[in-house]
Amino acid sequence: MIENQARACSVAIFAHNLSGVIVRCIESVLASKGKLDLRIYVLANGCTDGTICEIERQYAEVEHVNLINIPIADKANAWNHYVHRIATIQSTHIFIDGDVVPAPDSLIRLIESLDSQPEANAVGAVPSVGRDRAGWVHRMIRFGRVSGGLYGLTGKFVNYLISNQIKIPNGFVGEDFLLSAWAKDLWGNEGLYTSNPKLVIEERATFAFRQLSLMRLADAKTYFKRLVRYRLRDYQLGMLMHYFESHGIDYIPLSVEEIYQLAGKPPGYYWRGKSTPIDWLAVFKIRQAWRGK
Repeated sequence: MIENQARACSVAIFAHNLSGVIVRCIESVLASKGKLDLRIYVLANGCTDGTICEIERQYAEVEHVNLINIPIADKANAWNHYVHRIATIQSTHIFIDGDVVPAPDSLIRLIESLDSQPEANAVGAVPSVGRDRAGWVHRMIRFGRVSGGLYGLTGKFVNYLISNQIKIPNGFVGEDFLLSAWAKDLWGNEGLYTSNPKLVIEERATFAFRQLSLMRLADAKTYFKRLVRYRLRDYQLGMLMHYFESHGIDYIPLSVEEIYQLAGKPPGYYWRGKSTPIDWLAVFKIRQAWRGK
């Protein structure tokens, strides 16, 4: 069906300091040109390396590729910029992290999945690599949760987000968890752990990424920072969902700093076995923001 008719597809690619990496992602998306009527927006947020120059040099004459330079290094803010300033309801919307590479026809598979399941608001692709790939995919299906690496939203759902001024709090880590709950129209903790026909996982659509090697110092540092971010995400999600369950969904905090303030008090330092250093770093970051430092 899609092969016979080019569907309008708007693609948001998130890029923060991805020089030497971002071109692979863009080229993998451009491979669907012809099969899809593509409009690509590279959301370069807070880049301080050669990412922007690389995109300008490579794609200045490519009409399908649009560079959006956002000074703030924050994926949540870039997501809000795309949804509320760029997106139109006429398209299906694909969201991609700029350091991943979608497999051939993955974008088409995502759109086919949405077409075949009219109830669905969102569809997620699955990783094709990773030490815990099978477990990752299992959790996505079991809990009804897209991965931020590659997923799609219907124009109708994006219009709902725009019309209701629904935005990810700036600075929020784990926008894919939060978005998954909203796509299922389950705003509390239930939305994080409940599958629902409004969100589907398409296993025929996959994406790859460079795997880290803990034998390399730079990769080990990246992995540690990632673990701290995951812990930050857990705290932020818990605080925000508790707020929704206590106060309803009429108001969404604008930033993580506001989430921390609404929580009343920051989390404490507790012994958590071997993960204690990671937990304490996350708590330290939250307490610093809570104090306004």
